[in-house]
Amino acid sequence: MKLYLTGEPCSQQRHCYYVEGSNVSFIVDCGYQRCYAGDEIPHLTSEQIRSARYLFLTHSHENQSGGLMHLLTNGFTGRVVLTAETAQQIHIPIDDPIILEGLSLPFTETELPGGLHLIWGRSGHCLGSAWFRIRAGEKSILFSGDYYPAARIHATDAIAGVHADVAVLDCDYGTQSADTREEQLDALVHAISEAIKDGRPVLLPVPTYGRGLGIMACISERLPDVDIFADEPLRRELSQLDATAMWVRPEAGTLLSSLFVRPIPEEFVALGVYLISDPQLDEPESLILLRQLLICGARVIMTGTVEVGTYAASLMHSGNARKLRYAVHCTQEEMLAVAAQNDFGRIIAYRSDYAPTQSVYEI
Repeated sequence: MKLYLTGEPCSQQRHCYYVEGSNVSFIVDCGYQRCYAGDEIPHLTSEQIRSARYLFLTHSHENQSGGLMHLLTNGFTGRVVLTAETAQQIHIPIDDPIILEGLSLPFTETELPGGLHLIWGRSGHCLGSAWFRIRAGEKSILFSGDYYPAARIHATDAIAGVHADVAVLDCDYGTQSADTREEQLDALVHAISEAIKDGRPVLLPVPTYGRGLGIMACISERLPDVDIFADEPLRRELSQLDATAMWVRPEAGTLLSSLFVRPIPEEFVALGVYLISDPQLDEPESLILLRQLLICGARVIMTGTVEVGTYAASLMHSGNARKLRYAVHCTQEEMLAVAAQNDFGRIIAYRSDYAPTQSVYEI
């Protein structure tokens, strides 16, 4: 087998992997990265797109699934393998998908037509997120997706005791020390608390699925008197937890079910924390709310990646926003702890000492 890193320029910001086998070829993830102007889609060739029998999607975030329509309109006729929750989130009609929950239980190996053997598990990154170990004959590859074993909210099936000749592992936070996680959380809570005490609302742009639930739970636990406002997608995510219970840790589900999150008022600005499902502040509705909040002295806090060329980046550059990370990815230290629990022949982990040194790997 050959593994092609087609998400070049190789970074954690746009995932796409093409695996060429002797009997069957497949793609894992097809990320889109809007900040790569003119180079937003993966570097898959037309032949690779047409020849792929499967597309495995780890989760719905844009940098994993945003290129799906490009594949569907450029010759991909294979089957998409994903969780039911991911299929619901991406809002793109998929013809005859393979739904993981109906295929097998986590950690149960099953065979797909063409001779691929698949093991999957929950990755802890967001609702519906998964990792894959894919074997063809004697060769195997593990794709961790955005696997995060320290997740506070989302459920995980620990990657442990797994053999793979190559493991593509999440290491988005690189060599940052994992010991700073609680310090980061303390800093975020402190910044919110200080703003509210000063009579200033707080705006937190977050992805539609992912860290928003964790941040709301954190505010509820540590700042119980602070009102939380959220847009409709985030409130809908919170309201559907009964239907998505398998993706949430039981103790977190109990906490989230008791949260009272208000809709964002349209006619006035109230004191509290506002969460909107637009991490780069690209939507017109977000900018309208942003202007209303800034007039009232709001503090804007970015908790994840700020992409170059976005309004969020310009806001950071002008000093009207600050970044305080809410962790949802592995550091190198955590990634190596995962690797130590498994039997991996080679590790590929971006932003780390194990970052790729080539674009094609023989397996």
